[in-house]
Amino acid sequence: MSNITAKNILFIGAGSNDFGLESEHDAAIYQVMPELKGHGINVFLIDENPYALSLESLAAETIWKPLTVENVKQVIKHNHIDTVLPLFGGVRAVRLWADVVQSWEHGDGLVPQTLGLSIDMLLRINNLADFTKFMAEAGLPVITSHVVKAQDDANELLRELQVPLMIRSLHPKNTNTRQMVERLDEFEEAIDNAKTQSMTQEIIISKAINGLKEIGMEVLRDFRGNKMKIGASEDMDPIGIHTADSLSVSPTLTIQDQILEKMRMYAFQVADLLELQGVMHVQFAFDDTTGAIYIIKVSPYIDQMSSRMALVTGYPVMLVAINLAMGIALEDIVLSHDFGQKMAMMEPMMDHITVKLPIFPFGELEESNVSVNRQLNSIQKSVGSTIGFGRTFIEALEKAIRSAHFNNVTFSPTNMAHVSDDALIQQLIHPEDNRVLLLIEAIKRGYEIDELAELTNIDEFYFYQLRHLLQLELEIERDVDSIVSLRRGKRYGLSDGLIALFWDTDFKIIRALTKEHNIDPTYKALEPSAGEFPENARQYYSTYEEENESEQVSDNTVLVIGSGAFRLGDAASGGYATTVVLSELRRLQYHTVIMNNNASDATLMQNLADKQYLEPLEISDVMKVVELENPIAIIVPGNRRKLITALRELNQNVLILPKEKHTPSGPEATQTEFALNVFSDGHQIYPINITQHMVGEMRIVPQIVDLPKELTQTHLENPGVYQVIWCQNGNDWVDHVEVSNISYDTWLRPMPFGQVAFISKVMQVQWLRMTVRSLLDRMTEQDRKLLDNVNKLTLQTDVRLVASNIDYELHLQPTEPIDGTRFELGVGIKYYE
Repeated sequence: MSNITAKNILFIGAGSNDFGLESEHDAAIYQVMPELKGHGINVFLIDENPYALSLESLAAETIWKPLTVENVKQVIKHNHIDTVLPLFGGVRAVRLWADVVQSWEHGDGLVPQTLGLSIDMLLRINNLADFTKFMAEAGLPVITSHVVKAQDDANELLRELQVPLMIRSLHPKNTNTRQMVERLDEFEEAIDNAKTQSMTQEIIISKAINGLKEIGMEVLRDFRGNKMKIGASEDMDPIGIHTADSLSVSPTLTIQDQILEKMRMYAFQVADLLELQGVMHVQFAFDDTTGAIYIIKVSPYIDQMSSRMALVTGYPVMLVAINLAMGIALEDIVLSHDFGQKMAMMEPMMDHITVKLPIFPFGELEESNVSVNRQLNSIQKSVGSTIGFGRTFIEALEKAIRSAHFNNVTFSPTNMAHVSDDALIQQLIHPEDNRVLLLIEAIKRGYEIDELAELTNIDEFYFYQLRHLLQLELEIERDVDSIVSLRRGKRYGLSDGLIALFWDTDFKIIRALTKEHNIDPTYKALEPSAGEFPENARQYYSTYEEENESEQVSDNTVLVIGSGAFRLGDAASGGYATTVVLSELRRLQYHTVIMNNNASDATLMQNLADKQYLEPLEISDVMKVVELENPIAIIVPGNRRKLITALRELNQNVLILPKEKHTPSGPEATQTEFALNVFSDGHQIYPINITQHMVGEMRIVPQIVDLPKELTQTHLENPGVYQVIWCQNGNDWVDHVEVSNISYDTWLRPMPFGQVAFISKVMQVQWLRMTVRSLLDRMTEQDRKLLDNVNKLTLQTDVRLVASNIDYELHLQPTEPIDGTRFELGVGIKYYE
């Protein structure tokens, strides 16, 4: 029974994607809104992200507007909101709600109640210096911090403190970043950078703790004070490298139980201090030499750790969190039949290991002649991550690496052989991307493990594991055609493609050998109780053991291949598209199976598909799932051309979601790009509208457009939304475009998923759902009528798609301006007169 009285609840979304902000908040909100609606509560959501699936949910009244204090107040007043739930929107939503509360005036009426945290605590966590002092006074181990505003004050403080120092902004405009100062000549620049990020020009200076281990822990607390640990992870890299840029392992492998128990106790104390009703991520620093523990960050809201722990443990974090926020005690939470009875109050157990691997954008940018600073530090540079599951660290690592790359040549053990000895030493001391391969190369060149551990501050355990992996790969490379080596390699997570590379053959030969000798994967269920209690498992990972726990879902299953890690260009739009596909397949009453490996992707919500395979997306991994599930069709994004070709060569029914191999570039600064947008059902082409695109902004041109004669004879094999593109000089917005002749200086391409999401919301026409129906020959008479008249729809034309204000300079230090269309990370919307 809930102790909260609420009639109209407002969720505040997380806004546009950015470094460290993927789709985890959207997925969380999408999961929990039906829970509230099922209890008779009116649910509302405000968000500005065109890729937000939650804005298309039938469980809420959704408001697609920019996230501002004024808009939130307006929504509250217009909809008689009595309760606000900011914690599911993450740090941005929490900060926005704090701003709303602080700007509240007498004429605004009663302030709605806040779920999960009291207003006082909400304001306190938004002031880092105040919150740190609050924890110190409670006896918690924190690092003393100092707040300054003027450079002179900072210089005076420098007399008392010694480098290295950690500098952060107080009241940051976006996500906060820690900047480490190791030399005095870096101090003033770091102060200036932190001030520009702060809304109040105030900064926080504290002693840096570079080189210590970083451990993250996810805990929860109910209104009665019952607390529980959900899970923990440790970074392979030490503090000094942003946690998002480090390889991260769950469960922890190098931290002693008594240390973890102390951290657990500290996390529980923080939860009590905040009087939290929900989940919380606490980040710790640990000095392996002295045994000292420090709390370095507290996030009492949904973040990427929440979604990762939900995935790696199988525990329903989001569903439990919404119950806790509503004032339901742990022992009273009732979950669906998918979970064991009283599962909410049982700490998850893991009988497997997971490795999270960061994805960096350096290669794609340098292909476009944009050089960036590849050196890893305390400011995030990665744009996404993949995750590998296995019974051992090596197996999980291999699968994480394979998930991060679509081409096995890029992670061959010989990939780093060209690095000179001097460059190797420099990168050991000043790490860059391809960290794991560099460490393996160092071992290969004879560096001693204790020497490497001292140079890198990485625990020796990981070097012993990497040495074992190197020996394994060298043995397999040497033992060509050895079935014993093949069996061993598969057990440690090596793909057919990588073994084929070692043996200088084709992956089909390796595939045939594994089948001939019964070297087949078994799939293990991901269960919070590690199989101790009966559960209806939906999530599986492969390994090479005796018992297979996965059975075919049905004889009417569609397999969907996910988009994998977030990357520049795809941003969140790829995940959005795949999630809509899954939702539509379910609505059409197909059984669905998804393969993906991105913990922040909405496709891996626990109840969206009938089954999830948490696997790399290489042909060998896909075919193992195909052989078990025997799907009637496989839906694949069009940019996965090699996978599509390989599947068709193996006689699979592949359905393609139209997509360019690379996200198209945007228009030049002096140009306007026009697009005639059309829909193909595979037989006929229908005109939709025209969009106008200039640097950083796109609008729909308010005119009725007919299909040019040149397109009436064009055949587009794969159903979907397409564009005829042309460019003109000039930078003026127009109300009408002449489309009399598209035979010259135009080109045809699939519409990028991001633009599909935008026009779907503006037009209230679900183009991706219609694409799915076309692919499966399930178009309705209503669809036909809509397509015949869709170009005449009255549109909300005052909304525009705008590029987010991504601070590429802070994160990447590019030598040239970054094309915000081709290398998009996040977008939002604005309204114009």
